[in-house]
Amino acid sequence: MRICVVDSPELGPAYPRLGESTLEIMAIVPAIHQLDPRLLVEHDAVLLACSVAELADASFQRAAAPIARHLPTIALAQVGADAAIAARLGFRGFLDRDVPPEALDRTVRSVLSGELAFPRSSLTRMFELSSIVPAFSRNEGPLSLTFREQQIVELIAQGATDREIGVRLQISQSTAHKHVQNALRKSNSRTRSQLVAVIRQAALQ
Repeated sequence: MRICVVDSPELGPAYPRLGESTLEIMAIVPAIHQLDPRLLVEHDAVLLACSVAELADASFQRAAAPIARHLPTIALAQVGADAAIAARLGFRGFLDRDVPPEALDRTVRSVLSGELAFPRSSLTRMFELSSIVPAFSRNEGPLSLTFREQQIVELIAQGATDREIGVRLQISQSTAHKHVQNALRKSNSRTRSQLVAVIRQAALQ
């Protein structure tokens, strides 16, 4: 796992306990606006420091969105930062900067395996699951998702991993992952959070 860490001019180091992590840190950049896009091709993921003010700042968002489109990006956020903004920008994960190193390592591995790593409470709040459910009563849901794919989108909105989806639906983890990939492709979504948002919007039309 080749990781690029982007610090914050406001907060300082993105993760103060980085030396205790097992991640392979290939580059540390002082601020998002100093990140050379050419660096991205050499990395597997980005850890991006986000203060409350930075995440709400339009200039920060314009800089962060292209990064999130190119590489799995995880926000290392100040308490009070808005997870919904990170999700809209295409981030794959959202963590408090105070999490222990083993939690950081576990989150990065999950994101690189295709999982979405947002707090479950944030996902439920962001995507208002109740507005998606009525569309699932039809035989074919928004964007021609199958019933199984619709079920899986509902579980993703609750924060379920592929393994948890498999357990809930009594299918294998690999089958769950295939359904997720099919739903992503049909909705033209790059991330699971974007998938839920797209299906929610389609259900309201």
